[in-house]
Amino acid sequence: MKMKRLWKERHYLVFIAPALVVYLIFSIYPMFSSFYYSLTDWDGYSVNVKFIGLKNFAYLFKDDSFKMTLRNTLIFVVMDVVIQNIFGLLNAMILESRIYGRNVMRALFFIPVVLPAVVVSYLWTYIYGYNDGILNEFFAMLHVSRVDFIGDKNIAIFFVILTEIWQWTSYRMVIYISGLQNISKDIYEAAAVDGAKGFTLFRNITVPMLAPAFKINMILCTIGALKQFDAVFTMTNGGPGNSTEVIATKIFHEAFSYSDYGYGCAIGVVLFFFILIVTLVINTSFNKREAPQ
Repeated sequence: MKMKRLWKERHYLVFIAPALVVYLIFSIYPMFSSFYYSLTDWDGYSVNVKFIGLKNFAYLFKDDSFKMTLRNTLIFVVMDVVIQNIFGLLNAMILESRIYGRNVMRALFFIPVVLPAVVVSYLWTYIYGYNDGILNEFFAMLHVSRVDFIGDKNIAIFFVILTEIWQWTSYRMVIYISGLQNISKDIYEAAAVDGAKGFTLFRNITVPMLAPAFKINMILCTIGALKQFDAVFTMTNGGPGNSTEVIATKIFHEAFSYSDYGYGCAIGVVLFFFILIVTLVINTSFNKREAPQ
């Protein structure tokens, strides 16, 4: 029955065919080919592709640089998810309140989101600059020692993460604003009649009613942090000394800088399963909370 209906509406395929072909060629095919090449020893250029089974994955557990990469990625995920969501919700609640010029402020807050990631990265690289960066020039005026924000391996990753947080927090804010607008004022009024106020309203009404917004932001923020590439590649290229290397830049360097395409694909497959597992865990967790008692 469904096939008959699909055949009757086949003329719609003409309109979706171009986009579908592009999607299959540039998304689906590379994804499945990566699974195959992850089982090979290939430099990405030659015609000789040597099948080696799971050796690339076995090497992952022995690769100290990958362990550092994994650590950096987890730091990125934790800081990104926690700080973006805290400030995104805080900004949403402030800008959803009755303050003067809130629509203008929403537009101003959203500007970083619409800027290209590379532009934002170069902007903050200039701000962090050791010799002529805005922050260090300000420190010099205060007679405070200069700080090598993205050149010191002990702190560089935190300032790269700060750049990412600055750009995307307002995206979280917009989703939370949408969630807040969907909460009926009658619920707050009924709770107020019962004597609830302040933090009690926030804990017992706002937070539970924002569960869908929390879920969307958690998933998008976590996936974005796991796939982070632009800011790290532009600002530090994974340095100094691999101290800011994350999984996405590790894949790029292994596949294209070191011509170890098979190993790069193996790391890509690991990233795919990380994202899949994290998404399933977040979905399952929030679905249980949203389920009727």
